[in-house]
Amino acid sequence: MSALQSSNPALSDSALKGADWWSESKAAETATISGVVNKTGLFAIITTIAGAGGYAFFQGQPKLLPPLMLVNVVVSIGMFFLIRGSATRARNFGFVYSVLQGLFLGGVAMLFDGMLASRGIAVAGGVAVQAFVITVGCLISMLALFRAGILTGGPLFTSIIKVAVAGVMVAVLISWVLWMFGINTIVFNPGSAFASGNTFLIGMVATIFLLGLASLTLILDFRQAQDLVESGAPKETEWYAAFGLIASLVWIYYESLKLVLYITMMNRD
Repeated sequence: MSALQSSNPALSDSALKGADWWSESKAAETATISGVVNKTGLFAIITTIAGAGGYAFFQGQPKLLPPLMLVNVVVSIGMFFLIRGSATRARNFGFVYSVLQGLFLGGVAMLFDGMLASRGIAVAGGVAVQAFVITVGCLISMLALFRAGILTGGPLFTSIIKVAVAGVMVAVLISWVLWMFGINTIVFNPGSAFASGNTFLIGMVATIFLLGLASLTLILDFRQAQDLVESGAPKETEWYAAFGLIASLVWIYYESLKLVLYITMMNRD
């Protein structure tokens, strides 16, 4: 496997080739695993703080949630592609990206708590805490599988994950188009958690699948970080590896929020 290959769009081979940071002049200090961990932790802390702030803000201004969340998603996508392929931009704008993702997740958590509260249902610690526990569990599990050599991010595994992620991206795009025409898809609509029968079942199974897929992208992110370190990549690439990891963790947390919603409704009686 190439030292510059990953299924995470932020860390893809095409994004990294020709990037602005790979030069001998910048390689006096090389990337380390501890450096990647520290920078990922920093992004995660910022995302968490922003999430708490977003939750509190939208709780006080619920009417602003739909328009601001839409703006957030659009800006976040633009920020993602701005950072993609550049360790320098990952360092300079990764913090902004983390704040945006935190605000988004905080808004979603507040929305889900509100939806449950309107039905007289309370979740211990709120959906945010429950989703955090699931996210940490996914992270630890994937790290254990990677360290044990059970999942190493080999070529076949990488190809499968890439195809799956691409398929999900296309499906999400189609669902957005349908949504604009007033058609809600079961798979990507959290509202399916409040439905019954097959609609609920399909929505929950889809959420579990997406959570599993998001978790598996961490394997390739771990491999990416390991390859960067072993290849003697410049110190600055730690920011880029951290950006890829936080992007995956945000996806995992979002799917975890949805899963908590489904599980809560399933056990409401």
